[in-house]
Amino acid sequence: MNHKSSKKILIEGNSLFQKRTGVGQYTKRLFESLARLDKKNKYTFFAFLFAGKKLPQDPIKANNVNYQYVRYIPGRVYNKILKAKINLKIDKILGGNTDLFIFPNFVAWPTSKSARVWSIIYDASYLEHPEYSDKKNRDYLIKFVGKTVERSEKIITISQNAKKEIENHYPLSKNKIEIISPAVDYKEYFPKNKTEVTKVINKYGIDKNYILYTGTLEPRKNILGILEGYSALPKNILSSYTLVLAGGKGWLDEEIEEKLAELKELNIIRTGYVADEDLPALYSGATVFVYPSFYEGFGMPPLEAMACGTPVITSNNSSLPEVVGEAGIMIDAKDTGALTKSIEKVISSKKLQNEMIKKGIVQAKKFSWEESAKKLYELIQSIE
Repeated sequence: MNHKSSKKILIEGNSLFQKRTGVGQYTKRLFESLARLDKKNKYTFFAFLFAGKKLPQDPIKANNVNYQYVRYIPGRVYNKILKAKINLKIDKILGGNTDLFIFPNFVAWPTSKSARVWSIIYDASYLEHPEYSDKKNRDYLIKFVGKTVERSEKIITISQNAKKEIENHYPLSKNKIEIISPAVDYKEYFPKNKTEVTKVINKYGIDKNYILYTGTLEPRKNILGILEGYSALPKNILSSYTLVLAGGKGWLDEEIEEKLAELKELNIIRTGYVADEDLPALYSGATVFVYPSFYEGFGMPPLEAMACGTPVITSNNSSLPEVVGEAGIMIDAKDTGALTKSIEKVISSKKLQNEMIKKGIVQAKKFSWEESAKKLYELIQSIE
């Protein structure tokens, strides 16, 4: 195929139409930026939408982006067909000619042998840390990611650390992997003014200085460590600083619930799921952001916090050092004493806070959706 002509690219889009977590956000932002940059190629997102269901809003609005829905098979049924190893090829279901399929959620669905397939695999956490993965999801990934690696001409991942892990577990992936990192939208994520911050913190019932965590409340995120680190702070800090846990309930959260019940005398606020538009102000209002996660494929929240001018304390494991660079304080995730000390150190020094804010804003700017989209565009243009 002449690489100067327009290409038709089909992208599996189910993650765009659910409550968007990491995969959905990455897919939306990356392809939104790509659609702005690429005036040549045509992008079609396909998803299952069973007959009778009303069409969702188009998550990405652009002239070169279309949507195609499979209306005669429910997605759940198609998943069962896949799991039963019946090779119902998606290109046959969708019809028409396609130059490239992109599967942005770990697993490539069956296609004809002749179809060109790229897949996005974010990390190998389900193999590196099986204890933090939901068993059903882990079994599904173990069953299908190997086949996806084999079938894909290119694999996109989001950090050096993830690339290294994928290559260790799937030797066939060597020479196929490209890193296209996530970023934040700096038109949304920047230090917000006092009025905007006040409006959002009032909405969530926060009435004093606060230490912030954002993300799901689940074991991998080390919520117990945050609770222990916070509860060990000196009395004067505890009385003047609230701990805000912003995020939805995760799986395996019984221990977290028990710990929260035990600490109910302390100033701890759980906001539940926070709307995207409230996050920048919530970050901006925090004195310090804590994210001592045990493992991250990338770690968006520390990047968002830095972009909003908030000092970051995070772990020294997985991909987090790549994200935070020299701008944050990095600790061993298992060392809750180090977390307590670091929080105290940041809270007690205005000078340190200001240094971390400056460095964080500079570090965050190293990641940009435009640059990531440009890299993907160049890869697509290199197809013959």
